[in-house]
Amino acid sequence: MSGVLEIRPTTIREHDAAPDDITVALLAHFAHKDGDVIIRSVGHHLVLAHMDHLRHFWSPWLHIEVEPREAGSRVIAKFTPHPNLWTSFAFGYFTLGTVVMFAVCYAGAQMMIGQSAWAWWVALGAVLAMLVMFVFAKLGQRLAAEQMRELSERLGAVLSGVPVSAGSAVAHSVDASKTDEIGVPS
Repeated sequence: MSGVLEIRPTTIREHDAAPDDITVALLAHFAHKDGDVIIRSVGHHLVLAHMDHLRHFWSPWLHIEVEPREAGSRVIAKFTPHPNLWTSFAFGYFTLGTVVMFAVCYAGAQMMIGQSAWAWWVALGAVLAMLVMFVFAKLGQRLAAEQMRELSERLGAVLSGVPVSAGSAVAHSVDASKTDEIGVPS
């Protein structure tokens, strides 16, 4: 989360344990641990979010995908915004982008017929509104950083404790920090 254009922080870890073993360990840990994190799962896809009393507007969700590999599993953990917040930002960007497109077309038409091209101001206003949305998204990502760190550390602790049935080695980080707007459970 250090760069300006980071979007949806992602960590990819290789592990020697089977996907079922990792999924069971995650479900067992978060189903009985402190009661401060909700875990939902479908197959080898799990979602972690903070309980209502710990959530704030920018609280992140952690999506975990456990993929089978020839020797073990790949665990992909990606922070995402709450769907309501993500949808709001997507709709906002889409709407403002449409306004920019039509305002630029209208301003071009105004210029061709020799009128004052006031529609440029509408396009500029919409672009500035998009920049404000981007700044709010980055601010929200910073406000969610502590909860993101906590969920990531707890995931790492669970993965380091998953027994490997046949083979050696424990989880090791392969790739880290790809990013995208960070959001919230509401």
